[in-house]
Amino acid sequence: MIMAILVNTSTYFLFAGAILIALILLFVDRVRLMKKKSLETSRKIVIGNQQMMDPELIEADLQDPPGPKPWPIIGSLHILGQYDVPYKAFSVLENTYNSQVIKLKLGSVQCVIVNGLENIKEVLYTKGQHFDSRPNFPRYHKLFSGSKENSLAFCDWSEVQKTRREMLRNHVFPRAFTCKYDQLNVIIASEVENLLVHLDRPLGTMKVAVKPLVLRTCANIFTSYFCSRRFEFGNQSFRNFVDSFDRVFYEVNQGYAADFMPFLMPLHNRNMARVSSWTTDIRNFVTGYIIENRLNTWNKEIPEFDYVDCLINYVKTKTVPIMEEETALFALEDIIGGHSAIGNFLMKVFGYLATRRHIQEMAQQEIDAANISGNTVGLEYRHSMPYTDAIILETVRHISSPIVPHVANKDTSLSGYKIEKDTFLFLNNYQLNMSEDLWNAPTEFIPERFIKNGRICKPKYFLPFGGGRRSCMGYKLVQHICFSFLASILKNFTIVPYDDESYQIPIGYLALPIQTYTFRCEKR
Repeated sequence: MIMAILVNTSTYFLFAGAILIALILLFVDRVRLMKKKSLETSRKIVIGNQQMMDPELIEADLQDPPGPKPWPIIGSLHILGQYDVPYKAFSVLENTYNSQVIKLKLGSVQCVIVNGLENIKEVLYTKGQHFDSRPNFPRYHKLFSGSKENSLAFCDWSEVQKTRREMLRNHVFPRAFTCKYDQLNVIIASEVENLLVHLDRPLGTMKVAVKPLVLRTCANIFTSYFCSRRFEFGNQSFRNFVDSFDRVFYEVNQGYAADFMPFLMPLHNRNMARVSSWTTDIRNFVTGYIIENRLNTWNKEIPEFDYVDCLINYVKTKTVPIMEEETALFALEDIIGGHSAIGNFLMKVFGYLATRRHIQEMAQQEIDAANISGNTVGLEYRHSMPYTDAIILETVRHISSPIVPHVANKDTSLSGYKIEKDTFLFLNNYQLNMSEDLWNAPTEFIPERFIKNGRICKPKYFLPFGGGRRSCMGYKLVQHICFSFLASILKNFTIVPYDDESYQIPIGYLALPIQTYTFRCEKR
């Protein structure tokens, strides 16, 4: 009882302190706003009876986008909280304010909602160099050893970031018929073959958790391809490594009020301590089992057989711009961590198919028509199996995983509205994916919508991986791995649901809970 009182008392003082901090922030924000208005007035050059703007500051004469008046402390967070998927609120606000660009304050953070294809393209392409920064959430800094700049996805644009992307390009965009492409094809086939053996084991009525098997397979594809290392499923250190990545991936996909109201971060200290332990486990595995002594034994530039060789050469030769060893390790962990995204995505694909036997049968007819002798389906068959490929695209559309928010790195404009430096921009790809004006029966799962004249045809308004200089670096790997993975599974098995399982696939984010639905793989 005494302990309970102590906990309640400490919580009370924490909230009281949070409210006090919030009031101070409100006062500071008010002062900042008054200074800003004064500055804008002083910028005007009066000529006769007319007011003209300094040409170099012409953006300041633009109007702010329309939007709701924020509440104290929370801003407009309550509006997003009314929807199961916050992005659904974006279209409602568009109709309310008759504008595709909406100003929205979330906590203490100034944000802009960007609806409509042309406006999204302006952010990604036309003015991509103005909107290439990332959110400055305290949580992101904690995830990456105190600095979000260690992350590939969440860092601001810089010369180091440009270099990291260029180093990855040949690995993540292997061209057909090249050695890297053939290497990837062989690795996928080998690891999927191993998975098929595990799925084919007689288990009677016992349920098997499929997600860990899928994740370990994807992890071995990534470590084999990028690091020339693979691990047995029974290796406990490898299992912990994969589990830790999955937990971190789930954490990154969550949204917290504390992201927009940093004074609430102390409430997440225990959770962040858990995250820190997972990232430590990942780092220990990478240095102990993947890098091993490759870094310490380097004495001259080595042939670059994999991504690890490229990183080691770059760091050791002190190529400009300088990349510290710590940054290189994070770059490696970031790309290896892509296996969690693909593994979680594949589980959602299987979840959709488990309750849609007719779609499986259509894909199986397409696969069987190829008369492939082995158990696996290689990348060379992808262009001749558009329906199987379309299942992947339709799953991507349904999930509508949001594009990572962009941040303005300077005062600029969008669609004729003023956008201030450090403003967050949320790109509403959910609307592009689920609009009845763009898609026939958008809530239905119809892979055929991506096929025209027997070939894959993606409409211009389908932007699942973003675009421009901050586009997803791994989208080709997603397509290659998921196709071969899915086609090989359906060639050998039919995915059968359990009666007592729910296959309601969560949308609006990619991650699934650690413990999620399972299914039975029935041998064909």
